Amino acid sequence: MLSLKTEVGNKGKHLPPKPFTLYNAGLYDFSKLRLLPRREWRFFALNLFGCKDEPHTIGGLQLDGKYKGASVLVFNHHENPGKRIDEETIQSIHASLGDKVGTRFFIIAPRGVFDFQQDYLDLGGVRYYALRIPYSVIHELHRNPFTALRQPSDENAINETVDAVGFDFIRPPLVEWKVGQKPHDQAFIKIKAFKSLARLHGEETDGGLETFSMLLLDFDFDGDVFSLDSVFYARQLEEQGWKAAFPTENLGKKVMVVFMDIHGNESIEVIPREKFTG
Repeated sequence: MLSLKTEVGNKGKHLPPKPFTLYNAGLYDFSKLRLLPRREWRFFALNLFGCKDEPHTIGGLQLDGKYKGASVLVFNHHENPGKRIDEETIQSIHASLGDKVGTRFFIIAPRGVFDFQQDYLDLGGVRYYALRIPYSVIHELHRNPFTALRQPSDENAINETVDAVGFDFIRPPLVEWKVGQKPHDQAFIKIKAFKSLARLHGEETDGGLETFSMLLLDFDFDGDVFSLDSVFYARQLEEQGWKAAFPTENLGKKVMVVFMDIHGNESIEVIPREKFTG
């Protein structure tokens, strides 16, 4: 809305925005999480993402489990009421873990608790992944109290909660990509491989490039708000060998790239200009 222009196709002169109100639909009161006992919240969070319940400690930090061999931390809303997870939080965790945690680390928390949009942050050779729990799932836990789901002794309770809302569980697609610069001052992003992951009607599904929908670009990402500058649709990219090209002069210091599948799931990357031009 802030980037609207006067002509159809978002062309022409910039259209000065008028005051408007933003309403968030489907975001539920995070304070309700305090009603969920820590033990049951932790169990639900780990099983929702298929993590192993393996408590362990690294660098004095108590961790909750393992996911694909990497450590997992479940956000503790009891000990940290009102706390957000931002880049400073990741830096603090990294200061405790150092190089003892390997190359990957996962943090599970409600979607709205994370203050960064990327699916992961890289710091000191470690990739810190954000595993976001949608609020529609959390809301269902309160509509049908989690403590009533046979107590947390059966992993099926997790699936029943997800299926109860007819919810298509969202997971970021897995994307292999490369960027660079072509002759004639053209930069590009090429999708080398794409795999979507979704839970549809209780069934786990996956797909390749046939499930890719669109590529969204913010050429000068300010670190806070995504402002759409360009979009490339699947059919267009397929005709161009899955490569999106654009003038190098459009690039700011950082480019936010959103890879979206046909289910609406997004994989988000923030790429510095030097990656294109170096």
